[in-house]
Amino acid sequence: MSAHPAGSRHGDPVAIQGAAPRPLSADEMSVLDPDVWPMTAERNPDGAIEVSGVDVRDSIADFGSPVFLLDELHARASAREYADAYAAAAKDADVYYAGKAFLATSVVTWLLEEGLRIDVCTMGELEIALRAGAPPEHILFHGNNKSLAEISRAIDVGVGRIVIDSMIEIARIAALAEERGVVVGVLVRVTVGVEAHTHEFIATAHEDQKFGLALA
Repeated sequence: MSAHPAGSRHGDPVAIQGAAPRPLSADEMSVLDPDVWPMTAERNPDGAIEVSGVDVRDSIADFGSPVFLLDELHARASAREYADAYAAAAKDADVYYAGKAFLATSVVTWLLEEGLRIDVCTMGELEIALRAGAPPEHILFHGNNKSLAEISRAIDVGVGRIVIDSMIEIARIAALAEERGVVVGVLVRVTVGVEAHTHEFIATAHEDQKFGLALA
């Protein structure tokens, strides 16, 4: 067989070569891959998984199944790693956490304490960030389908930047800012026409897609 690992629309087909991977032993299957699991995840003597010392069976007993567990130590460590890396590279760089990944007031608090800012793309995410105490000037309002109500709220609370994703948004933001007699900080999402080797359904840098303004 021949196929490109990123999908049929990406690059020339490449041959998939080599023997099929061997079956894993029971012991190997029990190993928690650090690239997948939180940094505090481990198996206890019973073979059950613990996250930050909490047996997942206890979490299920308390909250039911399915249950979503987030490792605070891992989240904070990752945030610090990004903040420190960009601080070392450029003193005026700001690092934003994409709220669409997962947002709750506690998560916002952790990230702010570790030096990150918050990227939101809905009214609900904006309200969560504000409720958690995020300074409005440290909030970035993203999204390619912002309503007039969302843009108005972002301007009224004083978010640091609104990301312009289309020509229509330029007109909307300008009109709402003029009504209020304010200047709105913005960023422009530019589609640079770069084809990345990723799955065609999640590629966003090519020109024939719904995000951003073409570089041309």
